[in-house]
Amino acid sequence: MSAQLLAGVGGAHITPPIGFSMGGYGARQQGAQGVHDPLETHVLMLDDGTTQVVIIASDLLGLRTPQVARVRTLVSAATGVPAGHVFLACSHTHGGPLMYDDFGAIPAAHEAYLETLYHYIAGAAQQAANGLIPVHYGYGRQEVKLGANRRERQADGSTRIGVDLQAPVAPWTDVVFFNRAAGGGTLALLYQHAVHGTCLVGDNYLFTADTMGYAMRHIEERLVGSTALFLNGCAGNINPYPRGTFELAEKHGNRLGAAVLKAVDKAGEMREKGRLCCVQHNFELPLEASESLEKCDRDLQQLEREYRKLQGAHHKNWSLARRYFAAKERLAAARDQDAATGLPVEVQVIALDDIALVSLPGEIFVETGFAIAAASPFACTLPVGYANGSIGYVPTSEEIPYGGYEVTDARARYRGRNIRGDADRALIQGATAALAAAARIDA
Repeated sequence: MSAQLLAGVGGAHITPPIGFSMGGYGARQQGAQGVHDPLETHVLMLDDGTTQVVIIASDLLGLRTPQVARVRTLVSAATGVPAGHVFLACSHTHGGPLMYDDFGAIPAAHEAYLETLYHYIAGAAQQAANGLIPVHYGYGRQEVKLGANRRERQADGSTRIGVDLQAPVAPWTDVVFFNRAAGGGTLALLYQHAVHGTCLVGDNYLFTADTMGYAMRHIEERLVGSTALFLNGCAGNINPYPRGTFELAEKHGNRLGAAVLKAVDKAGEMREKGRLCCVQHNFELPLEASESLEKCDRDLQQLEREYRKLQGAHHKNWSLARRYFAAKERLAAARDQDAATGLPVEVQVIALDDIALVSLPGEIFVETGFAIAAASPFACTLPVGYANGSIGYVPTSEEIPYGGYEVTDARARYRGRNIRGDADRALIQGATAALAAAARIDA
């Protein structure tokens, strides 16, 4: 039975100190030189009288599984909400701090910032819990396209990061918004669109929330007193188009913000009550076949000489460094006689009546998001990429033969082994199973 829905919001500034390493581009040679615009974390807590959930949207590249667990523990302690009911979404801005390093330990000073960051997020969640008020909610969709498919096919049949204006992109933004029941306008909005946080490219050394930050500010300046939470979609193969300057980031962000406001304006009847449910589903993405100890040893030896030429400067050849460390992982796994067959992943569903958010923990292609939404039993399903984890790219089976960065260099892996070419199918099946389980609870 639906009950009066309560909501509360919180937020915090999370911009690191100048000089800290930035995440997202492997070719960067130094830390941040300044701050162009602040990084934020925004929190929405919902309570239907029986179930409580916390949705967190942060201007960060992503969070790895141990980081997700740490934040959930802190948020649960601060709010009393079960850790499994905490949904962590990252905007995937490439103008934020380095969040993890595949090539070694993060310096102690950086770890100190990250621990402080986790506490800021928990504090924002506590603020949301302390401010619960009755709300009504609505849903809207508005056409907007910020990006272009970045998998550009070459004459020889291979693929590079570029622009393909004929390939699929995200065609709209979905918006769920919450108005104060007693009047006073909009309290919070969740808005989703699939686009990489890469309008600023690798030569940018200023902290920035990129396009998503401009959209947030556009919305909050016009809906005074509101808190806007950006949820990225399946943007693994979608870049902003065009890109390369702060002026373009502002243009894209203002377009997205205007579309969100239009969706709110044309939304239908507001709902006074709502029922929440939350489901976590754990499963595995299949891995490529393991190799013999001898083969793993030979692979590492072949890479060793070229890798040592880097002398620790991984930015000089990120692809080589990644292949080298993957070979080290495979050799270690072979020595351990590791029989793992899959990469462990979690999919979380938070549903409010017939609207569902589904977390996807990495760089998922837009076509996979379409497939999950189409198979969902909910009237409106928002696939959210870069949520509750950061495993790497999960390309579609159809794109595997064409190679390219997302397939060859940065595909999700476990102990050095890439996920299999059909891992996207397993992800769709796992997400659909989680959505079906949530629908049964909601029935």
